[in-house]
Amino acid sequence: MYRFGWEGIPAGGAVVEVLNGSSSGTLRISAQGGPNSVIRKLWNYHARYVGEAGVNGQVPSWFRMDEEVAKGDLLSEASFSEGMAVSCHRFVWEKKPWKVTRLPGMRDLFAAMLLVRSQPLQNGDRLLLTIFPDQNPYLVELRVEGREILRVGEMKVPAVRFGIGIQTVTTSGPEIGRLAPHKKFRSGRVWMTDDARRLPLRAEVDVFIGSVFAELAKVSPPR
Repeated sequence: MYRFGWEGIPAGGAVVEVLNGSSSGTLRISAQGGPNSVIRKLWNYHARYVGEAGVNGQVPSWFRMDEEVAKGDLLSEASFSEGMAVSCHRFVWEKKPWKVTRLPGMRDLFAAMLLVRSQPLQNGDRLLLTIFPDQNPYLVELRVEGREILRVGEMKVPAVRFGIGIQTVTTSGPEIGRLAPHKKFRSGRVWMTDDARRLPLRAEVDVFIGSVFAELAKVSPPR
């Protein structure tokens, strides 16, 4: 279970479950959540996400995300093969064509997380990932900045700390492949358990509306 917040104020949460996938060597993620009752009065939102990928982030992989927003229900779907994503993002009543995006090493968020946790992650390591979280790809740089101890509930947990950089990737037109700064992202940090499980512990992102965070609130089994 994860909790979310904005400028240090609790704002919501999500329940995340990771199980064996539909075929050997794969894992499946199932997650759902949204804002708490106070924030929901201002922003009525709920999301459900399911996907599969290789245990170390290999493709083929896929995801489906259903979002309840003020204007209606949004549906995002994508499947990934080597160097290609086939995707569609639409309101459920819309008939939109599927889009093909071709970039080397492209992954969704779940597959990217599995890839990162499979790496040695020595201090000073730098990982470049092409991530397709929803509609468009981004080039994400993760820098292993060091080790520290984080508190999760009553536990003190050894953690790997990453710095984050994000750039947008142009996928069509005369400037295809061009990188540009992300318009809303300022800076970010991520922590992962420094053990065999390598669970995401906390993420902090500075964006145009301030600082938002997600952190692990409860895990089962605890060790």
